[in-house]
Amino acid sequence: MNTFESAWVIARRDFVAQVFSRSFILFLVAPIILFAVSIFIGNVANRSERTASQPVVAVVTDSGTADALKAARARLVRGSSELTFPTFRIVQPAENVAAQARNLLADEGGGYSAVLSGTLDRPVLTGPRRLDESAGPRLALIVDEARHRAALAAAGAATGETPLARDVTEQAAGNEQMMRRVLAKGGQFLIFFVTFMLATLLLSTLVEEKSNKVIEVLAAAVPLDSIFLGKLLAMLGISLVGLALWGGMGGLAYAFVGMLQDWVSMPSVVPAVGWPVWILLMLLYYTTNFMLLGSLFLGIGGQATSIREIQTITMPVGLLQVLVLLLAMNAVGGEGASAWLAVVVPFSSPMAMVAHAAHYESLWPHLLALAWQILWVLLIIRLSAQLFRRAVLKSAPGGSFFNFRGWWGKAG
Repeated sequence: MNTFESAWVIARRDFVAQVFSRSFILFLVAPIILFAVSIFIGNVANRSERTASQPVVAVVTDSGTADALKAARARLVRGSSELTFPTFRIVQPAENVAAQARNLLADEGGGYSAVLSGTLDRPVLTGPRRLDESAGPRLALIVDEARHRAALAAAGAATGETPLARDVTEQAAGNEQMMRRVLAKGGQFLIFFVTFMLATLLLSTLVEEKSNKVIEVLAAAVPLDSIFLGKLLAMLGISLVGLALWGGMGGLAYAFVGMLQDWVSMPSVVPAVGWPVWILLMLLYYTTNFMLLGSLFLGIGGQATSIREIQTITMPVGLLQVLVLLLAMNAVGGEGASAWLAVVVPFSSPMAMVAHAAHYESLWPHLLALAWQILWVLLIIRLSAQLFRRAVLKSAPGGSFFNFRGWWGKAG
């Protein structure tokens, strides 16, 4: 058998052993639980953090001024968000307003960040100096809005909100580019997350077979390149089974929620190459990304002698993946040296080309990129097999490094 035929035998052996095991159910369920819990905790933490970080301002003034400030804040909030401006709490003024303001700021139960007193013509903001860089300018904007409304009312020229005539279009180039940037980064993160979760498992693939001498039996029966390629293909197949199941569950959940709530809809943005081609490219680039990082991790893990060594190198391997993601995300929508660097570096090339597909219509660069990435997969597998043969099996190297004749021809 040639290398590919031997690799198919190894891949089928590992695939069947993993998929038909009881641990495969846990392998499928664990990421769903982790993802759901992460989203829930993230949303709760983000909401509570944003609410806790919103400053509370005590408004110590007469009722007319307080109503004008509240109305001005409400108008500004409608054009932004509730968390953009500080929260107001109306406090009845005492005889000595300055002393009252300092007492309010010292009251830990009230939790006030500042005190706004005086009138619209002579407002006074009491609080620490850092207010001038955060809540101070926003409070000044509220006071200005209230003063303008009061001046118009005093002159008899008070008007309501200006009606805005609308000419609705299908799309705008600026909005489409912004949404495509979000789509590109979302595709990159999806590929990174799934690869990070699955490809790292290849670090420990060879440890057990090295300990019970199975790897030596396999190396005597088939080329060592076939063992590495076969195990890589088996793990890729297992991950694709998981992706198909998770994608099907996500589609059913989306359809179910869409029937219950009309506001759930697909984003209006369309990738430059179109949704069908973009999804196909996502699958192809996930495959090459998994094969690139997986072959590297398989080679690194093949040099380890125990699970403890695998645990030691897991952190630097994870940092490597994060750096690759940052390099690819830095190239989203860019055309400079960083974008070309992300495309040329093989480990970031799949994620960089996903972003390219979201922004540009041309398809020929993807053919070149896929060929470039597949070439690096073969080179890394070859290098990993050579290092494994020298360092672990302690045998002579199997021919020249660039001799790939056995990959297609029959092994003699």
